[in-house]
Amino acid sequence: MGPAVMQRDNERSRTVVDGHRTDDGDQCKLVVVHEDTGGCWAFYPHGWEKFGVRLAKAEAVTVAQAILVGAR
Repeated sequence: MGPAVMQRDNERSRTVVDGHRTDDGDQCKLVVVHEDTGGCWAFYPHGWEKFGVRLAKAEAVTVAQAILVGAR
């Protein structure tokens, strides 16, 4: 695993949740960063400094809604 994801300059807030890797089942953390720029959300598997997914607000809302619907 690489170095931890450090706080970004444009970071408004972050949430860190526990999870499990899909490749080997090991425990890991998912870092979700709310950015100041355009209200985007970035998802980083903890420890992967150069890998992440940035979602515009509308796409982040779609993901959150899908999670909530599936949790019912």
